[in-house]
Amino acid sequence: MTLLESVTQVCHRLAPGGWHSLMLAHGLDMLAEPLAAELQRPLTIDRCLSGFADFDPDGTCAIEAAAPSRSLLYHALASPQVTVDETGTDLRLFPTAGEIESVLNYVYSIAPPTLDQLRLTAAGAPLAVVAFASEYRCAADTVHGRHADLCFSRTGIARVGTAPARYNARQRCFLPFVDGDVHGIRVMPVRYSAYIAMQLRGDAQRFGPMDFQSEVDPGLDFWVPLHKLFDGARCLAGMQLAVTLENHQINEKLRHIHLRHSGTGWAEPQISQPPFVVIDDLADWATEEAFGAGLLLPEPKARLVEAARFEGRLLSFQMPANTGGMVHGRHKVDAQGSIEDLNNRADVEALVREGGYQALHYQDATADGWVRPHCPALSDLLPTVAAYSIIGPPDFYPLCSQRKLLRWVSEEPLFTSPDIWHARLEALSNVRYCANLNLKDQLFSDKDRGVTAIVACAEPRASVLSPMPLAQISRPSSLPDGAAGVFGPGWEVGWVRQNTSDAEWINVLAGYQMASPFPEDAKICAALGSFWPGVAPDSARVFEPRSSLHTIIPLTDQEIGQDGAIAWDDQPGPQLIVQDNRLFAQYHAYAHADYTQVALDGHFSLSLTGQTSQAAYERRVASMHRVYRVLGADDDNAQRNAWPLLSFLEVQQPDDELEKAQQEAGVVLEGWVQFFSMYERGAVSTADDDFKLRHVEIKRQALLFVSADVSLLKLDAGPWQVAFETL
Repeated sequence: MTLLESVTQVCHRLAPGGWHSLMLAHGLDMLAEPLAAELQRPLTIDRCLSGFADFDPDGTCAIEAAAPSRSLLYHALASPQVTVDETGTDLRLFPTAGEIESVLNYVYSIAPPTLDQLRLTAAGAPLAVVAFASEYRCAADTVHGRHADLCFSRTGIARVGTAPARYNARQRCFLPFVDGDVHGIRVMPVRYSAYIAMQLRGDAQRFGPMDFQSEVDPGLDFWVPLHKLFDGARCLAGMQLAVTLENHQINEKLRHIHLRHSGTGWAEPQISQPPFVVIDDLADWATEEAFGAGLLLPEPKARLVEAARFEGRLLSFQMPANTGGMVHGRHKVDAQGSIEDLNNRADVEALVREGGYQALHYQDATADGWVRPHCPALSDLLPTVAAYSIIGPPDFYPLCSQRKLLRWVSEEPLFTSPDIWHARLEALSNVRYCANLNLKDQLFSDKDRGVTAIVACAEPRASVLSPMPLAQISRPSSLPDGAAGVFGPGWEVGWVRQNTSDAEWINVLAGYQMASPFPEDAKICAALGSFWPGVAPDSARVFEPRSSLHTIIPLTDQEIGQDGAIAWDDQPGPQLIVQDNRLFAQYHAYAHADYTQVALDGHFSLSLTGQTSQAAYERRVASMHRVYRVLGADDDNAQRNAWPLLSFLEVQQPDDELEKAQQEAGVVLEGWVQFFSMYERGAVSTADDDFKLRHVEIKRQALLFVSADVSLLKLDAGPWQVAFETL
């Protein structure tokens, strides 16, 4: 089937689902014959119709050669904002991922250039066949922010899961939820494509990269897409192409444990074999019929974590001392092979810290690697450049973006500094590190520091248009702006310092630098008030107050499992108890929380946290910040730690307590309202009858209702009153 025949088939399938009349409103007849001429004639585009406000203002026809953003048909099929017809009625059919990819290929096929023409366009810049991860995005999430467009990165982020991927055609994306299974987590794929690309120094006006770093990016080289490659004779004039993508993924976290620590009982050559090194059954390409070429799918696993086996037997090792929580070692194996759960020992933290015993190894299916393009017809003419591939852990806030959070907190007047987290917030797309230099075939260079950057197709000249102030769309992303930076180490990928052949120390991304298995990272990060990545669950209030840590992004009582709901991490939240006529908050101790066991039990859940939108996430951060200001804690971490969060709710009106509070305070809260229960803490002690419980004395209680404009406060048995925030 030719590309034109594929596009015709797409148009005929969708037309009766509301698309025919919708496109006629722009002057396009999807059922016209011949269709090719209809697709290229000028149209009168109605950008007032829903979903078309951010269509490229220079677009004038259904298909413009080599210009996806200016091709109305491609925009309509690929944009998540196009969901209703010209009357506002929901469309009844939506394009598949494979159909969208077919139309994109057609965009590049109607006027295929020669390789010499592409060299002229590049104006002397080096050319190569380059693998990119890509997404078509609404204007607010593009590199330039001016109109909907494709965004490209040489790093893609897929995610592990326990169920196969599912495409949501209406939203034009994959979603991680499993209907009817609150503990099910679908794998999340990433789309890769091969492009002829040119290598250019960073240029904020022409192509980016996104969030241009003026002190760094003008001196770095970036690969910028020029022309998409696909099979057949309609891609490059005078050439018959066959394009394939090769992928290599590797999980070698267990191997690096034994490289970093001596005396573990394992060494070469064993630690270069499975399960110390895993390259099989991590990810593979989806079928082209359903999803189009280039969709990399992680392999679903029965559990996010499983026991490691070597030569058919459970794998144990001598637990090293002082691993900093980066290695799970809570299941001790005795000489007879019996397994003891150290979580049932009062001194579990000391035992794990001291090590020196046989422990079971566990492994996950996260990985890093590369995607390499192959095009035999071009192999002697152009070099190839690989993309960096990351298979990360689940994203418990898939509708939220690291980059959006960073931009918001930098612009929000409420914050005197954007550094409100316990570490500096950053998106992986803004990290200028090299990709893993130790992968098979050594495809990455220590000079290539733009691998995680996000770029646009290059404009022929600098543009002076202003960004469009359009609403953002909440949906998952497989590009690095939706992933965490590499604080210490991160959420999706870690980093190491490495010496080059020039005796220069550089920063290098590496999947093996993450904890083994990944729930060990999740526990540390979440318990530190979403310490490292920012967009992650915050379980600081679930465990007893420790150090100077405090809640930054509050989870609702339902999200932490109060009132019988399903907790995201299967950890019970705090409870109020009375002992000897004194009020205490009772916690399950952090020392005895084992997130790897949660994964083994299949009890992680994103069914509630995963519904949180970007706006809701930001609203929670701002409200928590305002609550601390009401309590006089301001930006002092120790003062904030003195006021732990006991309960947090998104208030559903009518609410009796809110009505009472408004009557006593003499004010009505408009719009959304949130409820906070805080307390001033006293001494922390271990429960007499259960060493896994911690009791924290409550000295004073503070209840607050918070809205966008007004907060109400009630201290202990006092009346509700308008709260004044300290500045």
